[in-house]
Amino acid sequence: MSSFGFSRRAALRGAVAAGVATATVATAAQRAQATLPGSKGRITYRIGTDIWIAEADGSSPRVLVANSPADTGRGSWAPDGSRFFYGNGRRRPESIRADGTGRYEFPWTRGGEISDLAVSADGRYLYHAAGRKLSYAGTDGTWMQSVPVYDRPMDGPIDQSPAVSVDDVVVFTSAVTDWLSDIYRVDGQRSVTKIITNGREPDFSPDTTKLVFSRYDAERNSWHVWLASADGTNQRQLTTAGVQNRGPVFSPHGDLVLFSSGTGIKRIDIATGQVTDVPGTQNASSPTWQPVLTNYVTRVWGATALGTAVATSRYSYATHGAGPIDPRWPAKAVVLSRDDTYLDALGGSALAVQKEGPLLITPTRSLDPQTKAEIDRLLGGSGTVYLLGGLVALSAKVEQQLTSAGYATVRLAGRDEYETAIAIAREMTPNPDTVIVTTALKYYDALAAGAAAGASRDTVIVLSAGDTMPASTAAYLNGIDPTQQAVVGVGGPGCRAIENAYARKQLPSWRSRPYWPVSGATEFETAVAVAEFFFTSPHVAAVATATTWYDALTGGAMAGWYGGPLLLSTPGSLSPQTEAYLNRCAASVRWPTLLGGPLALKQSLVEPLGEAVSAPGQSVYLESTETWEPFQAARSSLRRVDPPPRLNNTRPVPPSDGAV
Repeated sequence: MSSFGFSRRAALRGAVAAGVATATVATAAQRAQATLPGSKGRITYRIGTDIWIAEADGSSPRVLVANSPADTGRGSWAPDGSRFFYGNGRRRPESIRADGTGRYEFPWTRGGEISDLAVSADGRYLYHAAGRKLSYAGTDGTWMQSVPVYDRPMDGPIDQSPAVSVDDVVVFTSAVTDWLSDIYRVDGQRSVTKIITNGREPDFSPDTTKLVFSRYDAERNSWHVWLASADGTNQRQLTTAGVQNRGPVFSPHGDLVLFSSGTGIKRIDIATGQVTDVPGTQNASSPTWQPVLTNYVTRVWGATALGTAVATSRYSYATHGAGPIDPRWPAKAVVLSRDDTYLDALGGSALAVQKEGPLLITPTRSLDPQTKAEIDRLLGGSGTVYLLGGLVALSAKVEQQLTSAGYATVRLAGRDEYETAIAIAREMTPNPDTVIVTTALKYYDALAAGAAAGASRDTVIVLSAGDTMPASTAAYLNGIDPTQQAVVGVGGPGCRAIENAYARKQLPSWRSRPYWPVSGATEFETAVAVAEFFFTSPHVAAVATATTWYDALTGGAMAGWYGGPLLLSTPGSLSPQTEAYLNRCAASVRWPTLLGGPLALKQSLVEPLGEAVSAPGQSVYLESTETWEPFQAARSSLRRVDPPPRLNNTRPVPPSDGAV
């Protein structure tokens, strides 16, 4: 866990939570719900206080979670089958891998029992019942605490048993008692409509057209499984025998329904109506069915550092004039930096994302032909190229080569790297929501911060000289109101520089020193801390080597463009801190990406990277090079259909004075 407190992080991002998720936080990129589509994986069920897992036919049963209170309701699988989520009876959700490893207890609590979990179709959000209210949280368990889905008083019926459709519709049970309950639907505007009278425990079919639910028959004092259209119409009873047919869930193919019968788990074929027992499930209840989907590990790389920069550009941005046949987003500009040092470009990743273009590199004296060809591919002979640094960084010849080719140039420079970072920040916005302070003396912290700044609205980076605040940076910060704009120190040196600047009275306009310290004991831990602080359940996560800066610099702009963090690793094996973070985020991360070739990050990282975010054996390896085109791959791992997400889209709340 990172070094900053969850309460402070939750306060900073709490305003975001209120604005991001109503009932419609999932995206249509991943089809699904409570039982999600995919191959038919294993099933889980409760016996007493234990959660069991078995093959779909009931064979090979074993205890998955021991001593989990029986009253915490059914759990839910991640859409790819990588993690199972359940209530633990301690007002906190937990998740675990199908093999019983990676058990993770969420760090926050909420008043009332956390139960009846349902993962959204994109794997990012965990819907649940919490203290009478339907609520949601991020599946990675980091900053976003449980938040009510819609507004209503705490008295009245109890919200239970949510399910989420591919269309981002939430249905849930509103119960007065166990046998007096109805099923309601929440739309994107948080309006709530009753769709089924006398029903509970709904579950969407994988194609989102149908619901199964249980209904109490007061005349016969029995429960039965029913089928209906997704809007609650066309209701049809599926079971007739037995008296305790409860908790129905669809199979990942939508052809079968599991339910508990009071004596064990049964399975019904919807087409034929045939009911069969699931062997080995005597006295079991609360069944779930695991979907199994494939994730894609992609290596984005070139033969050289310049080539890798071009590869990240090709991976992200369309060829000029290609139109809708190219699934990538059209670039609007290019950011260009020197290839022999990172100093001028530490704020360039965020700038590139804001300007909707890649960060490319070139030798100082002359424009590299491969880089020039990529600029031409993207912009087609017109548009803006932003030059980072003065003439010592990128010569007059480089600028002349660009202008001769038809491009407008904007040079962002100062007398040193500190002033250049400020010039970049001012180009991005005169009034930032968030200012990141990180050291220029080591590249690790700033590169992780660059991707985060790119993915966050109106977030800029300024630089310290280790523990010391340069005069130019101090002057910039002195114009920031830390009670209205968030200041985030990334890495130990950046945090200490803020403290020292305040103590040395370099910030006379600051009446206090509220800032957010985000750091770890190593560069790997700091990158994870940045990921936890700025991202909630990302779909994309990029991994770069910590031994050099090239791939992390240009690849960080790519990661920020896709709304994901930049993580670090050693070349020969996936760093434990990075692997642990990805394992925890497995429900949402579908596209883990290696930046750089096998010399930068060895092929031995591919398997553990895929296993960290996938069900066992369910990852596919792809490569994207500096010559890659979308039609050359059987499946492009990322397809841009709209601008990148901006999760951090409200002004953050600053911490109290001296938060450390």
